[in-house]
Amino acid sequence: MKTIKLFALCAIAAVAMTACSGKTSNEKNPAGITNSDVDQVSYMVGHQFGQYIKGNNFGALSFAQIEKGIKDAIAGVEVDEETFYNTMNEYMEKRMNALKEKNEAEAAKFFEENGKKEGVVTTESGLQYKIVRAGNGVKPVANSDVKVCYEGKLLDGTVFDSSYERNDTVSFNLNQVIKGWGEGLTYCEEGGEILLWIPSELAYGERGAGGLIGPGSALNFKVELISTENPEESENAEKEK
Repeated sequence: MKTIKLFALCAIAAVAMTACSGKTSNEKNPAGITNSDVDQVSYMVGHQFGQYIKGNNFGALSFAQIEKGIKDAIAGVEVDEETFYNTMNEYMEKRMNALKEKNEAEAAKFFEENGKKEGVVTTESGLQYKIVRAGNGVKPVANSDVKVCYEGKLLDGTVFDSSYERNDTVSFNLNQVIKGWGEGLTYCEEGGEILLWIPSELAYGERGAGGLIGPGSALNFKVELISTENPEESENAEKEK
């Protein structure tokens, strides 16, 4: 029940923030929705609820039972919390295990075939990479600070993150990212471009991340290494002064 109550608060807060932003109900009016305040708010509550369902990997749910649950909650029908949590946990555990097995099987097949392609290198850790464009010869080390542009995809081509879409660059230390990035970028030269295929154990593992990266998901990244600052080189430069 805490989950449902939390969602309700989030939905109400989202609607309140929309109202406080100064936007009228006519702005960005979804197709087929009237200008009635009740209809607009109803749509937003439903939309927020839909995002909540999508983001939590519940799978194919029964909308008839969702509707019944909403009506029962409004009517004050009580649900035993222990039964609710046990049922939810058991369902999600089964679902995550099934997704993990499916994703791992698909990844194993993909890596076997991908590793045979021209230019693809498979490392000892299981990471695969391909140099798309060479750079100036300077490569990051394990604890380098780097600046990059990148796009991240699932193996089916679904884009889950992209600095290109944000028209932005990203800076970080290689110790602060997933293992596949920490290793993979050490093969790329400054000014170069690399493709990375990262097995789940070098990415987000059995837990996954967010609504798109499921348990056991392998990932594919295109990365342009704009610049790297290597600690060893910085120390040597200081000594030469």
